[in-house]
Amino acid sequence: MNVQCRNSLRVQGFSLLEVMMALALFAAAAVALVETINEVGNITVQARVLRTVEQGLESVLDEYSKMPQLQEMEQDIKEDDNGIAYSVVVKSLDNLKNQDNQVLSGMFGVKVTARWKLDGKKMESSAETVRYAGMFLPQ
Repeated sequence: MNVQCRNSLRVQGFSLLEVMMALALFAAAAVALVETINEVGNITVQARVLRTVEQGLESVLDEYSKMPQLQEMEQDIKEDDNGIAYSVVVKSLDNLKNQDNQVLSGMFGVKVTARWKLDGKKMESSAETVRYAGMFLPQ
């Protein structure tokens, strides 16, 4: 007599439903990872552009604030290779006073403004300083 019990034979492996659920979970995790990496890349590009703008502002501000003969002026600087345009405004500060309420003559304000586009949006940033007109005159 040869009797076999069906329960004693166990099929090993995963069912189709288990495999499909595992693939769906893996796909969801992969999509989230790709989106995160893409966002990190976009933020990195934006940070590079902002750093380039900051360096340009610093350079132009340094150049115009250290001119030997500082005088009132307005000047636009054409777009550079990075698509950043600058404008410079130098104004006399006639009513500037120190802490002792004494008028400081010969003081100028230098303001540099940068304009560029980032992802199709117009962006603007500026930097400014105050300088004594005779600071860099040859002696």
